[in-house]
Amino acid sequence: MSTYYTNAVHKVWSVNASHQHIEFVCQEGSGTHWTPGEVITSIAAGHVWRTHGKDGSSAIIKPLQYCPAPGCLTKPYITTSPDHTTANNLDNLPPCQ
Repeated sequence: MSTYYTNAVHKVWSVNASHQHIEFVCQEGSGTHWTPGEVITSIAAGHVWRTHGKDGSSAIIKPLQYCPAPGCLTKPYITTSPDHTTANNLDNLPPCQ
């Protein structure tokens, strides 16, 4: 299977404007846009998705059932596991160009 990387995301405000959601990630190298649902389908098919932070760090992208914000039921949702840096968190990646 393949490993895909993203170093940029596009975010939109939630319905109640209390927080932002990732609308799509930009695949590093190709610039192809992948929605959270498409990333989750790819992961379910056996592919690995990772981030590339500005500091060179990388984190695995994983699916969540719902957005982790209190009371938010937005799905599908993707996130990264906490590690030694926040530079590779999906929410901290720069906007797609």
